[in-house]
Amino acid sequence: MTQYSQPQAIMFADVSGSSALYKRLGNEQAKAIIDESVQFMTALTIVHEGTLVKTIGDEIMARFDKADQACEAAIAIQLRAIKEPHLKDLGIRIGIAFGEVLITADDAFGDNVNDAACVAQIARANQIVITQSTVDALDQQLRRDCQMFDRINIKGDQEETIIYRLQWEHTGNNSRTTIVIPIEDITSFAEKFQLSLQVNGARVFLLPEQTPFAIGRDTQKAQLHIESEFASREHCHIEFRRGKYVLVDHSTNGTYVYQEEQAPIYLRREELPLQGRGFIGLGQTLRGDNPWAIHFAL
Repeated sequence: MTQYSQPQAIMFADVSGSSALYKRLGNEQAKAIIDESVQFMTALTIVHEGTLVKTIGDEIMARFDKADQACEAAIAIQLRAIKEPHLKDLGIRIGIAFGEVLITADDAFGDNVNDAACVAQIARANQIVITQSTVDALDQQLRRDCQMFDRINIKGDQEETIIYRLQWEHTGNNSRTTIVIPIEDITSFAEKFQLSLQVNGARVFLLPEQTPFAIGRDTQKAQLHIESEFASREHCHIEFRRGKYVLVDHSTNGTYVYQEEQAPIYLRREELPLQGRGFIGLGQTLRGDNPWAIHFAL
């Protein structure tokens, strides 16, 4: 049997919740939906210059010469899936790993195949989860769309590794984008990118993957609850973009940002990168000793 080794991006994609689909719709109708899903996943793999290795029930395994090709195919699959009414309550979950793979005429083997299968199992419906080696092999544009997702022991590995979520949902909707620069070491990353928020005796430490972080009066939607009468129910939020924490106001009364040795900056339906140290006033000017002054530090 002819076999050879070369770098490949391995992708596993499967229909999430297919077992429940069979119980709900019955064998014939559910199988027809699964078969159609496998067909369009296969077609989009080929369109993006991938090779279908095999299908396993409701799942496909594919390989690509480049990590970019695999990720573009995965994004195309997710965009197609959300348009399928039968998949509305199910979704597709995808895992991708890149590295040396042993290839045969009808299969592929190796650690990176196992890694791709592992992160595919971690992914939830409508998610694309990829390994650090995949992120490292991406071009700059796709790399900016990778958000740190978790730190895990991939099967067989003694050391933890970072895995990422490839964000595809912002296509045509930039407001949903949260971008993280890929990293090699989570400890140094935390030291460099941790944001501290302190208000009324409570302190919160944020990392990029914990954004967007909502602030306001609504106890159901705000992750940082501010009881001030000047605060809107959903006053503002903080997100992480291109290496910076950005405060985004969407309130009625606006937001005042006091940064080190600067006059306060007033935002109303605007945004501002946070730098250094300072404090934030929701809907009013205030002093730093006000109990509803939100002190921040980077």
